[in-house]
Amino acid sequence: MILTIDIGNTCIVFGLFKGKKLVREWRFPTSKFKIPKINHKIKAVIVASVVPGMDRKLSVELRAKGLPNPFFVTAQNVPGLKVKLKNKREIGADRVVDALAAHRLYGGPVIIVDFGTATTFDVVSSKGEYLGGAIAPGISLARDALYNQTAKLPKVEVRAPKSVIGKDTVSAMQSG
Repeated sequence: MILTIDIGNTCIVFGLFKGKKLVREWRFPTSKFKIPKINHKIKAVIVASVVPGMDRKLSVELRAKGLPNPFFVTAQNVPGLKVKLKNKREIGADRVVDALAAHRLYGGPVIIVDFGTATTFDVVSSKGEYLGGAIAPGISLARDALYNQTAKLPKVEVRAPKSVIGKDTVSAMQSG
């Protein structure tokens, strides 16, 4: 079995794979980091982390549980993706694995949109070249900014609106 770990700014997601099949998934807030109890023999641990401060802590915890040393994905070491950026060290591992997975699943050209703490847009060519993308505030971050930086807008629940055109402040914000 292979254990994959996505360390994001908001959540850490663990995925347990048998071949290409996801067998189990765990999700925790990054601030409450813990390694789930795993009752399977793990051959490899693959990590995509955008929180450098968690990397060492994760490695220590994995070792303490007798799990293999993790392989940390970067733009420099990911197989099968040519990263065409000025500085490969600037791209987050989350965007690297998103791009690789999208290209392997759907071919190219492909555009990937990831709604996390930040909303990212990434482009992969038909040749499997990561060409770049855009980064914008994530949905919750944008919602919080509207609430905190305006005098009259309320803090709204993030959920899909009933209509794209809002008929009141709350539905207009949810649509946005």
